[in-house]
Amino acid sequence: MSALYRRRRAVPMHVLRRISAPDINNVCLEILRKYRVSLAEVTICLDKSGVARYLIDEPPLSAEAENVYMLLMDYLYTSTMRVENEEHLKKIIHELATELGVDKVLSREFEALWYYIRRDSFGYGLLEIPMLDPMIEDIELSDWRRPVTVVHREFLAFEALVTNIVFHSEEEVRAIIERLALRSGKGISLAKPEVHAILPEGHRFSATLGEPVSSSPTFDIRKLPEIPIDVGTMIREGVLTPRLAALLWLVNDAKLFYAVVGGSGSGKTSLLNAVLQLTNPNWKIIVVQDVPEIRFPSRARFIQFYGESSEDLFIRCITALRYRPDMLVVGEVRGKEIIALVRAVASGAGSATTFHASTPEEFEMALRNLLPRDLYVMLSLNTALLIMVSRQRHGKQVRRVVTSVYERVADGWALIYDIKGVDRIDSSNILRRIAVRLGLDNVLDELELRARILAETPPGFNNIELMLRKFYGV
Repeated sequence: MSALYRRRRAVPMHVLRRISAPDINNVCLEILRKYRVSLAEVTICLDKSGVARYLIDEPPLSAEAENVYMLLMDYLYTSTMRVENEEHLKKIIHELATELGVDKVLSREFEALWYYIRRDSFGYGLLEIPMLDPMIEDIELSDWRRPVTVVHREFLAFEALVTNIVFHSEEEVRAIIERLALRSGKGISLAKPEVHAILPEGHRFSATLGEPVSSSPTFDIRKLPEIPIDVGTMIREGVLTPRLAALLWLVNDAKLFYAVVGGSGSGKTSLLNAVLQLTNPNWKIIVVQDVPEIRFPSRARFIQFYGESSEDLFIRCITALRYRPDMLVVGEVRGKEIIALVRAVASGAGSATTFHASTPEEFEMALRNLLPRDLYVMLSLNTALLIMVSRQRHGKQVRRVVTSVYERVADGWALIYDIKGVDRIDSSNILRRIAVRLGLDNVLDELELRARILAETPPGFNNIELMLRKFYGV
């Protein structure tokens, strides 16, 4: 046995923490879904107490392979060697295993060993599987003594699923919080026990270390989908109808201002992202936001500006207007940045935003609180549409849907669409405004043409983009 091995044995080992599911047949009353994420198996079920569970079963290792894992991780964590990337790490562990005489074990169980080594070095440790699972929207810890919970895109009716990810100590949670903060380029310590940051993948990360800001270390990770959800997928899932999507497409072309309005977690940003894709692919679209939630991967003239505070966002909005955008979008209006939207409306640029409110009256009240009276009146009168979104229960399922759409009229807001069957789009003032702006002789024919195109286009971000390029001839 090498001197290196003997020296490393004197250092406390990095003990493997494997997440293993309990006996599913004993725990689960009803299995709702099973699928694989990386090398782990995920089971979603209702347990015998009626609690919705998200149970992870990571790959097993032999006792011999566990020892190899601890030995290799012990070296990596105490070595001064800089690991550049995953391929470099693979090379290092193969060389080290050969030197230590454990290369046969590494080769025999390489897939599982590499899963854990990567998970605990370049990955997210115990949070790896929900972080990799594309169906998970939120990962939450409210107290280190309780299991981590997750919000699953297909099981919104349960609000949150209880996982079998359990931390052994407060220190273990703090270690993972510090690791996530470091990965997002921020610091967190007992002197500054709170952090709000963006992980490298664009996920929103918030955490506290405990006293004095919380009774326990806590964290919340709000994940972004790798590819934005497109309007075709939303039509297929019943979020909105082809005719309503066609109306919003026309509103974009006419460069009118609109707001997507709803409560927390209602799908405001996802809907806005999907609707904004219904624009000329050659348009310059500038999005100002605190988190990179609105994205257009294939658009050459798509620009993102970021700001943490309301003042930062306002300054970025003013900068954006100097770029002469075809459309200025503010991710979510909370403060002073709304003044820039007023300027965008006045300049003739298209504009849109999301707003946290439940009714048109709440939207109006928020505008009055944020703006001087003259600017409030101007923006309110120039808001073409309010698109209301919320979570709706359909049997055992909960879906995010467009529940109603209001247009601005002289004395307030008029309902032109709702999910219960109201459809007054054909007789709406907004269609007449669009016809004038775009010079359309028969705006109803144009509406129906676009609705038919959307209904016939297969779902998928790239499919929608190809359709738009053909439609606009670009």
